[in-house]
Amino acid sequence: MPGGPERSSGGEEESLRSAMAAFSARWLPLALGKLDAIRRCPSIVHALWRHARRDMLRVINRPSYRSMLALFLFALTPIPAGISEEEELDGISGQACIHAALQQIQTLRARQRSLQFNGTKVSEPIKSNVIPAIPEAVATTDFITAENIAYWAALTFDTSASLTLNCRPLLSSGLFGFESELPWRLVRAGAAKFQKQMQEWNTNAASEITDERASQIVASGSAWKLLAWKLTAVFKEALRDGHDESEINKAFRLVVEFIQEFNDIYRGPLEACQRRMPFLGEQIRFRWYSLMLHYHLSILLLVNSIEVTGRLDLLAEVAEASTDAQNVVVNALIFGLHNTVTLSIQPPSVPSGCVCTPGTSASVPIIALDPYPHHIVAVVQLVQKAVDRDLALGKITGSAHKNLQSVLVRALDHLPQSSKSVKAAKGMFLAKDLPSGVGQLPDLYSGLDAQWQR
Repeated sequence: MPGGPERSSGGEEESLRSAMAAFSARWLPLALGKLDAIRRCPSIVHALWRHARRDMLRVINRPSYRSMLALFLFALTPIPAGISEEEELDGISGQACIHAALQQIQTLRARQRSLQFNGTKVSEPIKSNVIPAIPEAVATTDFITAENIAYWAALTFDTSASLTLNCRPLLSSGLFGFESELPWRLVRAGAAKFQKQMQEWNTNAASEITDERASQIVASGSAWKLLAWKLTAVFKEALRDGHDESEINKAFRLVVEFIQEFNDIYRGPLEACQRRMPFLGEQIRFRWYSLMLHYHLSILLLVNSIEVTGRLDLLAEVAEASTDAQNVVVNALIFGLHNTVTLSIQPPSVPSGCVCTPGTSASVPIIALDPYPHHIVAVVQLVQKAVDRDLALGKITGSAHKNLQSVLVRALDHLPQSSKSVKAAKGMFLAKDLPSGVGQLPDLYSGLDAQWQR
């Protein structure tokens, strides 16, 4: 963060670069042009992942924004296929990195010089300029903007972890108190402002949906999506922690109302963007795909939590939303498979033995560059569960089921094959006998939560 108080040492910069290399190694097969080079990718991915993982222990003890980013990047780095369970357990996990990064941003934003201690040591008050307490030292516009971006990113990780890993949030309140917190009130205020803007725009006219306007629609919808994840996580917390029925119903009611608000405010503008999509830029297409996939994933997770906790009395109210979410995520997967983005291959320097050709480019499906492949794995598993059930109940035909399964398998095929969880998900499909597969559902999907961070 230029202009900020952080004075990054060479070690922090090196750790960040190591995390970036491990994070991006999954896309090496897209950049390498020769088959013999692609065959070397697994060993490269393993080496980069192991090096970054060893470094994370040092990163945890060096609070800085670069360290925080390194921890987040490693938490998003898939565990490579071929890593044994023993090695996976013998080191720091992605979830631990997320929690450490969240604690770091709390420390960095506090800028306190008070005495701190715990069971292992007493830390003297900071006297250097690393975390200044004087507001003037950090009151530059660039730094404050960058810090706010970092905090929003951390809040995204915090919310995502509480939803997908069933853990308590660290930066935000849970069931009690989250509604009064500033970030969520800002999201609602932004949605109200967006709704007023929509009244001035004629989104039914194709000429009105420019790249700039579509970007505003997707940006506002993405903020709303994060609040949707928060509300779903709060509802899961109410179920998980055994709160009173009144609290469970209150949390459930908030989610149901929120789904309706999304439909009222954002569905029309987002569908207008979809109609105009061939004329919009690559970035807009990618962001639109990501929003549609991840917002509706929260609804699938809501339904899944209701089913696994046996609260079938609540299913009727979200049945229509569940069916709609399944439709949207399948169409989003198809969109991600059929629409491409240009991948530029322009390394700043060509190391000896590299087979990359500087200045080249390649068109790849959007889904292949999705930085959250394990969200897609979860989508595939949840949709597969739903369509298997629909086939058993006679709601869809065998040919429709086969077509849907083909889409799901193609989605997995375009995800990084170096990921252990992607490989496991593909193995489930290969091992599954379709005519008798419905009976295997409990075993297939019982481990869904455990695979999120792989």
